Amino acid sequence: MSDLTTRHATPHLLPTLLPLLESAAQEEGLEAHALLEDALRARASDIHLDPHQESLRVRLRIDGRVIEALRLDVATGARLTNQFKVLARLNPVPSLAAAEGSFSWPPGEEGSEETFLRVTAVSCVAGEKMAIRFLAPPDTFRDILSLGVGEQGARGLRRWMDATGGMLLVAGPTGSGKTTTLYTLLNQLRLGESHVVTLEDPVEYEIPGINQIQVDEASGLDFATGTRSLLRLDPDYVLIGEIRDPDSARAALNVAGSGRSLMGTLHSRDAVGVVSSLRHLGLGDAEISANLGLVVAQRLVRRLCEHCRERGALPEREREWLGAMGVAPPEQAWHAVGCRRCDGLGFRGRTGVFEVWQPTDEDHGLILRHADEASLRRALKARGVTLMLQDGLTKADQGVTTLREVLRMGAILPG
Repeated sequence: MSDLTTRHATPHLLPTLLPLLESAAQEEGLEAHALLEDALRARASDIHLDPHQESLRVRLRIDGRVIEALRLDVATGARLTNQFKVLARLNPVPSLAAAEGSFSWPPGEEGSEETFLRVTAVSCVAGEKMAIRFLAPPDTFRDILSLGVGEQGARGLRRWMDATGGMLLVAGPTGSGKTTTLYTLLNQLRLGESHVVTLEDPVEYEIPGINQIQVDEASGLDFATGTRSLLRLDPDYVLIGEIRDPDSARAALNVAGSGRSLMGTLHSRDAVGVVSSLRHLGLGDAEISANLGLVVAQRLVRRLCEHCRERGALPEREREWLGAMGVAPPEQAWHAVGCRRCDGLGFRGRTGVFEVWQPTDEDHGLILRHADEASLRRALKARGVTLMLQDGLTKADQGVTTLREVLRMGAILPG
């Protein structure tokens, strides 16, 4: 395969696929299987096949970042794309509309653990783009501290779990680890003497020991009717997967107002931003103040490889960034290097950067007076609450992550 383009390859990420491509093995979808094997070994969550006029890029999403692993010539790329289409039972003819399929891998092998994958294909100007996602339940941790939330935040979570009533909302953008945090809390509750019911749209993962209800509006089971039904089941805790519209927001309020403990996720930039989000979903200040019990805002940052990280001079860009925020820059900072244990990336795994807000009487008063986010954020800072930016800077100073990762997470400054 002399015209195979490998000059952008990252060999340590594709130890199985590269020799197979070079040997021109083309039968029975071996190339697709080899790529899946390498992607799993590299801990990838997604595979991207991106078309260009003269090549096809193979990229892996590892620890939240997309890393280019290989460039293939057009013919080899088309063959690889078609192999995935066959596995996912998709029409081999490119379509202007997005096509989705799924399959399990490895198929039908005795004693092997199956991995489920979702394949999405769509035609772009340069050719057919494909994304393959590994569908795996989110990680859960036996101990809340293992999330990276810190002792202060863990105490707040435990206090809320021991109390009765009110809303616990986990806030952050897509891909910030909200589901992992919620499932860790559910795992804690499942092991205790609690009755937990969820109302989800959709139910993405089954949790042993938890009663999960799937919203089905076509059959008349929406958030409003589902809430009424599940309250008759005498739950201690209710989870509403994602609060994303007025109906789910009102359902969450009805549960919390009934004396049950409500958990849910919400898209928000930081902890106090949930107040604005709930207002936009139609809830009044009095309703928010009376029911908001705890907010966990979070982002994910890559964790430095402990085997090769190094401490060195602070780059000028990070120095300028810290100076603009009014933070005294350190003389040295931790840097990613790369070794065999982290596949040369310098990072291995991710950890959370958190902000845990338990509203006080003062905060409730501010909400009732329709205070804006800046006022609420200043009150948290004055009270000594650890904000996300502070938590990120602490983790960077400890060598858990880098200042560049903290910069990328886009935390809001208290103002």
